[in-house]
Amino acid sequence: MYLTLLRGTAGRSGAQRSNGIGSTFVDRGLVFEQYVTALHQLALKYQVLLAWEVWATVAAMIRLRRPSSLLWAAALTFMFFLYITLPSNTPADGCLCGQQQHSLPASGLPRTHPQDKHKLALLIPFRDRFEELLEFVPYIHNFLDKQHKNHHVFVINQVDNLRFNRASLLNVGFLESGAECDHIAMHDVDLLPTNPEVTYQFPEEGPYHVSAPHLHPRYHYPTFIGGILLVRREQFRQVDGLSNKYWGWGLEDDEFYARLKEAKLEIFRPGNLTSGVKDTFKHFHDQRRRRRDMIKCYNQQEVTRHRDRHSGLSTVKYTIQSRKEMTIDGAPLTILNTVLECDQDVTPWCDCTENVGNTPKAQQRPSKSEDVIVPKLNRKKHLSHGG
Repeated sequence: MYLTLLRGTAGRSGAQRSNGIGSTFVDRGLVFEQYVTALHQLALKYQVLLAWEVWATVAAMIRLRRPSSLLWAAALTFMFFLYITLPSNTPADGCLCGQQQHSLPASGLPRTHPQDKHKLALLIPFRDRFEELLEFVPYIHNFLDKQHKNHHVFVINQVDNLRFNRASLLNVGFLESGAECDHIAMHDVDLLPTNPEVTYQFPEEGPYHVSAPHLHPRYHYPTFIGGILLVRREQFRQVDGLSNKYWGWGLEDDEFYARLKEAKLEIFRPGNLTSGVKDTFKHFHDQRRRRRDMIKCYNQQEVTRHRDRHSGLSTVKYTIQSRKEMTIDGAPLTILNTVLECDQDVTPWCDCTENVGNTPKAQQRPSKSEDVIVPKLNRKKHLSHGG
């Protein structure tokens, strides 16, 4: 009876895991793990009935009064005693960052590095860039493992029909990654460190910009903080995360820089590296295949030029459509399929299908210089087109 129940439970669990994104990457050991888990759960649920059947079998063996039957009865009793007294062999949480996490396959659990007292959540804003994701996840997992860094990758996948909103997705990733990760990495999926001297160190004194302007292959202006930025959880909450008004490409990092400076949080960057803009990072965004959404509609251009003091981490609205635990070449990750909500009275440019153009300059409000967040760029000095 119990073997039938166990087969049914393991089979249903396997069927559930095989549906949806990521079933290709589930390891063969998952079937055995599901069987053992089902056995443990059923033993707890039907403990009294299971004990009765075991002792009935032992009693029948004893009544036969044969040496072999007595030996089998003793062995069965001893094994059952060990089974109900020994603790479960479920692996401890390496950096799944929150009790709400689903369990990963046994071989996909993040490795625990005891010497690292911190846990890093890598937040990856994402939409329709699976080739880059397949390269990014195994690479960054191995890179951080070599640094003995406790970490877990969260891919916040925007699945609605609105324009891409990188800042809101980072806010969602922060909220969903859980408090057990004490710092986050705001990380682009198309940027990989190639110099092993680049470290993802804990941002003890202030936000740590890994892809600094003097190292990033494309952007070199002094206030640039995009690409890869490490922030402690309390610092991210202190500035209320990122603005939710940046639908489409650009400027959300510049607005976040204004928040950090206003909060008097000093930004730290790597020093003493032997590499530079050409050999520290690999930037593999193909602009011909994936054009950035540069459209500006309604009064977007004017509003997004200024510091946003109304939206942020505390106001982001979203729904998690589904949560997928998977591995890519043995590297674990969590995919959060996310539906963002847009208040079209506040940010009508979240959908520019009816492009009415920008507000005429005559109707734009005068700008306070301290409120403008758009950086002043010298294109020859601050931008590289080959990165």
